[in-house]
Amino acid sequence: MLRATIAETRAFESWQDYQDALKRAIAPLTEDQLQQRPLPGLRTPGEIAAHIVFGRALHLHRTLGERAAELTPLHRWDDEDDGPQTAVEIIQGLDLTWRFITDCLMGGSSTDNLTEEEAEIVQTIWGLLDHDLPHAGELSLLLGAAGLPGVEI
Repeated sequence: MLRATIAETRAFESWQDYQDALKRAIAPLTEDQLQQRPLPGLRTPGEIAAHIVFGRALHLHRTLGERAAELTPLHRWDDEDDGPQTAVEIIQGLDLTWRFITDCLMGGSSTDNLTEEEAEIVQTIWGLLDHDLPHAGELSLLLGAAGLPGVEI
């Protein structure tokens, strides 16, 4: 197996582990736990989790255009007027965006010569990781401060 293939496989497995850990941390949270604001001006765990879903949906829509039309309702999740999401809704949003992520990751060619579209998808994937991971750390910190399990990967 080529080194690049091994690295790609390991990166994808690690991201799947992260996706699963994120869902495990959010799934048991009650409405009160999701909306607990530790300090004025800081986001709640629910707002951070919804923002992760929103960020994924926005990045994917920018890259995939109408192929990601199913994600359009998630674009409202970062609006203050859109009420707080439940743990079930957040998990559904994570699963939906994850389906698009895995379709992008697994749908490209296995050659080193990427098409322009594949290069844009790779850039989007890195943008998604760059957005997700700091917010997962933020979510983990807030949950830990409340005495709850964080995002463990």
